[in-house]
Amino acid sequence: MKKILLLYWVVLTSLYAGYPGDSLVWRGVQKFYNYETSEAIVLLKQVRKAYPANPTVHLTWAAARWLHSQANDPIPETYRLLEADLDTIIPLYEKLVEKNPNDPYYQLYLGSSIGLKARIYLGKKDWFNTLVWAYRGFNRVQEVAEKHPEIYDAQLPIGVAEFYASMSSVLVQWAATLFGLQPTAKAGLEKIEAAAEKGEWSWIEAKGILSFIYLWVKPDFQKALLHSRDLVKNFPQNYYFQVLYTESLLRSDSLQAARASLTRLDEMYPNLTATQQKWYFGYRSYEWALYYFLTGRNDLALEKVNAAITQYGAELDIILANAYLLAGMLNDVKRDREAAIEAYQACRDLDNFTTAVQSARQYLRQPYKGVK
Repeated sequence: MKKILLLYWVVLTSLYAGYPGDSLVWRGVQKFYNYETSEAIVLLKQVRKAYPANPTVHLTWAAARWLHSQANDPIPETYRLLEADLDTIIPLYEKLVEKNPNDPYYQLYLGSSIGLKARIYLGKKDWFNTLVWAYRGFNRVQEVAEKHPEIYDAQLPIGVAEFYASMSSVLVQWAATLFGLQPTAKAGLEKIEAAAEKGEWSWIEAKGILSFIYLWVKPDFQKALLHSRDLVKNFPQNYYFQVLYTESLLRSDSLQAARASLTRLDEMYPNLTATQQKWYFGYRSYEWALYYFLTGRNDLALEKVNAAITQYGAELDIILANAYLLAGMLNDVKRDREAAIEAYQACRDLDNFTTAVQSARQYLRQPYKGVK
């Protein structure tokens, strides 16, 4: 969960009318969400030169370059590139805020750019600088949200912070109240839902975050299906969105549609970069394992889930936790309790706030008995 807390800094917080170059920036965003990152970078570089006062373009350009790097480079290189780009655009936003003190959008993008630096230090496990930069960025975004409640896009980072705080310790919840936050899941989800439904730009990331939450943290599979379907419809080349949609279908017992979505994942996979294939191999294998499990083919399910675990290459461990849980359940069905316990313990030890971890703790106490 600590990783999802900072995902919102990638959000390009608002699309609005009135700034020259907006339509071109939106074209760039459509391209990089559809994994056409090279084309997006070229276009956004041109827009930065032609429309330097556009509030959106600089952070959008940095995000496109970061996504491109994530698809092609080792993780340390992605952080180096992002840090260099943020060091370039933050001074630009500071000048724009100075020239336009009454325009909340410049303040919003400055806060988002500052806060995104926290993601760099999070990746380096430098907790002190993570907190420093997250705090600096969050304060600016929160000020915009409080003064301009009509800007629904600014509600997204507030909602994510509140939801995260609700799942954390009493000390974290108390600290959140000092920032003027409501550290409850209900308050957080209401703000994220508002951004998903009314945000002019943030709806993309908001729907992605909600799909994640409703699948793996606070299950509501029909809502996950609703949001992930919108994402796949608008960005059909985005592999991660297709994974969210596939699991939403599986968890909603739409197995025929899920099979078609799994086939789509297989078709898309060869078009990914080598780095993306390494990242998503475990995701794809796990989704097939879950499908086979739900359709009663446990031997195939165990084969696929073991492949997902042994060849897992993603930075985030959410799917890994679910794979360990499924492996434990399948071994319990086979009456191999020793192997099941080993898998449940591996899941539990990830301790990532997902329901998989909670279920693993339960099945360590009492074996999984199979479908009732």
